[in-house]
Amino acid sequence: MKITNKSKLIFAVIGLMVIFIIAVQIINAVKYKMVVNVKEGENIMGVNPLADKLDFGDLSRNNGMTRYVTLKSNGSVSTFAAVLKFGEISDLVKLDKNYFVLKPNEEIKLAFEINIPPSAQTKKYSGWAVIFRLPKIF
Repeated sequence: MKITNKSKLIFAVIGLMVIFIIAVQIINAVKYKMVVNVKEGENIMGVNPLADKLDFGDLSRNNGMTRYVTLKSNGSVSTFAAVLKFGEISDLVKLDKNYFVLKPNEEIKLAFEINIPPSAQTKKYSGWAVIFRLPKIF
């Protein structure tokens, strides 16, 4: 099968459209800074009430807590959502949902649970949680 110049042009245009859509989604993704400060001692829990980031505050080893993020769909189209974690804190944080569909006018509460293992170093761990949303066309 011979590939014509017209076919090459069509594939190039489709490829550029896919790259553009992915770039827009990365730019529009909701990004939350995640941070925890692991302290020496027992039963230490200092919580930071900021809503603009997932700050777990000061925690001692063998301790944990949960922070929540609420997603709401105000549109008339369902959306696929993907939650990805990056950075050294990502191994300590567990999510209740990573990939899901958000229906029109639906509200979902995501739980970000951190547990500090006994082997954790006493230091500040940080990273990012990024929430991507794509319209569900099919």
